Amino acid sequence: MRAETSLAPALSAVAPARRWARERLVEAGVEPARLEVLVLLVSELVTNAVAHADPPVVLRVDVDDERTRVEVTDGARDEPVLRDPPPTALGGRGVMFVDRLSTRWGTCADEDGVAVKAVWFELRHDHVPADLARFTPQG
Repeated sequence: MRAETSLAPALSAVAPARRWARERLVEAGVEPARLEVLVLLVSELVTNAVAHADPPVVLRVDVDDERTRVEVTDGARDEPVLRDPPPTALGGRGVMFVDRLSTRWGTCADEDGVAVKAVWFELRHDHVPADLARFTPQG
């Protein structure tokens, strides 16, 4: 399953993007435990894009038998920065969540040529993020 949607370049676009992604992922049959991680990471990518990027902003979801890939394209050249903020910091953790909870992530040129860059992550269907493994029931 592949789907995409255009997003307004405003923080008010984050909640609708989360809902849209959740609906597409449910339609694709993503299991509930992975669904929550994916929706969290979608929220982080979209928040970064609408807060720090230039239009156009596009959210893409691609689910196959092995993994889910989420990509957000935008018109800015600045790449996301992986930070390790202190516990007292009010922000700066979005890319850290993507780094720790996804199977892999990165940036690339937008393949469709509409935007400047794409920030993406993948979550393998057989992958349990290390930070979540302790919360996953064994059985």
